[in-house]
Amino acid sequence: MRNLEKIWAIVRKDLLTELRSRETLPSMVLFSLLVVLIFNFTFEPGSEAVAEASPGILWVAIIFAGTLGLNRSFVSEQEEECLQGLLLCPIDRGVLYLGKMLGNLLFILIMEGLVFPIFAILFNLDFVGALLPLLPVFFLATLGFAALGT
Repeated sequence: MRNLEKIWAIVRKDLLTELRSRETLPSMVLFSLLVVLIFNFTFEPGSEAVAEASPGILWVAIIFAGTLGLNRSFVSEQEEECLQGLLLCPIDRGVLYLGKMLGNLLFILIMEGLVFPIFAILFNLDFVGALLPLLPVFFLATLGFAALGT
C-alpha cells in the first residue's frame, strides 16, 4: 500500500466511526453555536462593539469547539483501544499522524462551514462578502490547529 492509500484508510476509518457514533461532530457544532448565541445576547445589535468583537467571538467558538472535538476523538479511540491497534500496524508514524490530522481537519472544517452562516446571520454580516476573504485564513488557521491538536 502506498502512503496516500494508508492515509486515506485512516481518514475513512475516522469518518465511518463518526457516522456510526454521531457524537463528535454534533457536539462540536452545538457547542460552537451555543457560544455564538450567548455572545450574541451580550451585545446590542448594530453597535460598534459587535463589529470589533465579532472576529474574536467567532474564533473563540471555533477553538473551544475544536478542542472539544479533538478531545472526543482521542477519548473514543482510547476507550476502544483503537490507537494501540493503529500503532501496531506496519506503517510509518508520520503516515498515521497525517491520517489522524486530516480526519480532525475535516471535522473542524465541517463545523466551521455549519457555524459561519449562522454566525453571519446573528451578527448581521454580509455572508458572501465576509466569507470569501476569510476562506484562506479559515483553512490555514484550522490546518495549524488540527496539526497542533493531533
